[in-house]
Amino acid sequence: MMRTDLAREPGAIRVRPAREGDLEAAAAILVAGFRGQFEAAFAERVDRAERIVARTLTLEVPRGLPGLYVAEVERRVVGTIALRRQTDPYASDWESSGILVDELGLWGGLRAMFCFSLLDQSCGHDEVYVSDVAVAPTMRRQGVGTALLAHADQVARAWGKAALALDVTARNETAIRLYRQSGYVVQRRRRLLLAGWLLHEGTWVRMRKTLTA
Repeated sequence: MMRTDLAREPGAIRVRPAREGDLEAAAAILVAGFRGQFEAAFAERVDRAERIVARTLTLEVPRGLPGLYVAEVERRVVGTIALRRQTDPYASDWESSGILVDELGLWGGLRAMFCFSLLDQSCGHDEVYVSDVAVAPTMRRQGVGTALLAHADQVARAWGKAALALDVTARNETAIRLYRQSGYVVQRRRRLLLAGWLLHEGTWVRMRKTLTA
């Protein structure tokens, strides 16, 4: 078993582009990190969440999993982050929708599609949009989230972007504190009635970080 304090050692955390072999671990971390939203979207079939997420991520394998990065400690995946630009294409909606229907049935799949559509957010042409920031439960508060966000800064600079943006639920005070410590500031708060009703997360905070030269 990996020591849970190992990530505190200098250089212990490595962030790199995701590979196909990482997807099962990444799916488990994402489901653990966003458990409440998956429970709301999948209802009594939340036990299928990890498989659905892994299958959906696999759709991006032919394109090289663009924008998906993982943190690893001793070659074990312990965190995820997704980055995208305004011009980046999405995975096929038809294929991802097909996975939901296949796993959840027609009505369950349609409900999940609608729930996830409420989370779609845009970003500016000069921004990188940050999402899917999640850390394995046993590795939280070990610097993994900070390392993922620092890597996002590097990628944004390499892409020639001036800023990064993200959305977080107002109730997630731990994440908001992490983002503030990493240089993000609150731009606005929004009330989303449908998201509040279906996902039980009605208030969302848009945060942004401007990169310095």
